[in-house]
Amino acid sequence: MFSFLSPSRASEADPKRAIVRCVDDYERAAQRVAELGTPAAGTPEEIEIISLIEAIEKWEARHDDDEAWV
Repeated sequence: MFSFLSPSRASEADPKRAIVRCVDDYERAAQRVAELGTPAAGTPEEIEIISLIEAIEKWEARHDDDEAWV
């Protein structure tokens, strides 16, 4: 399940974060990053792309030794 913006800890300034849980989520997140391009600083799009990139990096760190992401 891809939860692009999911509730996170209430103590964080931004109450939402991206979560990548499977290959399909990863692909959709990567596609959305490409769509966003380079958003202006301080915009909701900037927050979105940062969250997506963090989620993608976490996924890659967990799966970097897998031969196939299945």
